[in-house]
Amino acid sequence: MEISKNKLMRLKKTEFLRKRFFYLFDAAYANPMGLPDYAFAKLDIREAYEFAKTNSTDLEGLPCSCGCGTPEGAKAHGSRVHTRGLIDCFTEGDINLAGKWDSHASECGLCYEDALYAKNLYLEGNSKQEVIDNILEMQSKRKFSKEVVY
Repeated sequence: MEISKNKLMRLKKTEFLRKRFFYLFDAAYANPMGLPDYAFAKLDIREAYEFAKTNSTDLEGLPCSCGCGTPEGAKAHGSRVHTRGLIDCFTEGDINLAGKWDSHASECGLCYEDALYAKNLYLEGNSKQEVIDNILEMQSKRKFSKEVVY
């Protein structure tokens, strides 16, 4: 069976467009940082996980608002005690050296919001101690409710 020249040209054009579409589709949804799936739940969560990967030392030693740094708080969250500071809400160990991701921050607004707050403070030129002081001041002003909202 012989294919006409016009039909062959249409097939080649269709194949070219199909490949181009999937190339663009793959590029749009690429994950070059190797973030876990749950980091894509919201743009802010993704930004916080990206910051944790690229600036992990900036989050080490920063206080966490949710209480995960104490045995009682960790038990309430159903997670491990976070001893390295806010970075432990995102990773177990150094993610760039065979550590693994932790989903805690993706489920805890306090954690990922504190990380983004710290990121902005660093971008403004604050030192780590100034970032810690600002986070502690912010935490002291937070009001928590004991009401459960369903």
